[in-house]
Amino acid sequence: MDSDLKDNWFKLSLPEQMVNIGNEVKRAVRFDESIEKRRPFIEKAIQYNELSIRDPKNSSCRPELEIGSMMLRDYIGNHYLNCTKEQIRDYYLSFTNLL
Repeated sequence: MDSDLKDNWFKLSLPEQMVNIGNEVKRAVRFDESIEKRRPFIEKAIQYNELSIRDPKNSSCRPELEIGSMMLRDYIGNHYLNCTKEQIRDYYLSFTNLL
């Protein structure tokens, strides 16, 4: 993982991090019909989410962030969690109201 990305990511507030994750999810949803097209955006969202999990200032909400990672991974795969693309997108984009 790029250390510059990690350093810069940790400078963002949690809402800013969540909005960035949400932007990648929003891009993925646009390509929902094609796993090949949506995969890079979801993988980037997962990478960002993992950085948020590792960010020391987010330790109190680590369990929720880990659930977010599960949801994002499920969106790429088998959809065992039965979350719709709209639910996932709206969850992350709801953080824009906090900025």
